[in-house]
Amino acid sequence: MKLVASIFCLMISCVAFAQHQALSQLVYEIRDPSTDSAHFRQALEKIGEYLALEVLDELETTEESITTLMQADAKHQIVQETPVLVTILRAGLPLNNGVQKIFQNSEVGFLAMSRNEKTLKADVDYIALPDLKDRCVIIVDTMLATGGSLLDAVRIVEQGCPKKIFVIAAIASEYGLERVCEYNPHIKVFSAAVDPVLNERGYIVPGLGDAGDRSFGMKHLVSMPTS
Repeated sequence: MKLVASIFCLMISCVAFAQHQALSQLVYEIRDPSTDSAHFRQALEKIGEYLALEVLDELETTEESITTLMQADAKHQIVQETPVLVTILRAGLPLNNGVQKIFQNSEVGFLAMSRNEKTLKADVDYIALPDLKDRCVIIVDTMLATGGSLLDAVRIVEQGCPKKIFVIAAIASEYGLERVCEYNPHIKVFSAAVDPVLNERGYIVPGLGDAGDRSFGMKHLVSMPTS
């Protein structure tokens, strides 16, 4: 189902860029430095709902008939598969909450990744995934910047032999999208905005800053105690 008549998707290889007024308002809100954490998370959740509705159009359906109280039959195309959601901690949580509102019965997997600010590569600290074999998987992460973390997540998910992989990101960079499409053009990325530039720290410009910090507060790295 399409959200509203005015929505359109600009297809760039494997990318579906969904743009309409409601999403534009929400992206404006998460870009605004004055948006507090509560409203930032709420806006991300709503973006997750809208983008999840776009993924819904990609899932397999069957025609089902229902007899109404008027003793007449009505036929409808009904989605028959429930995707697995996989989100990257911690920044992906608010967006994933919105996606889960559409796919309420979906199992959810989690990947904890920490980015090295010098190498811009991610260390995977925690993996908790349900059975992925022959299932559709939606990887949810707020920012698709360099594509490094996302591709690490894709490779982890691929080990579970899923049927298909989708990606939902609130904001993506052109560079990150190109890397995903080059890696596997069958992975379809759904994003509310696509930005052109990455800075020297690998952050999307204009972007919105650090999505995890803006959602949950500034992080302070703490070393593990030694026994």
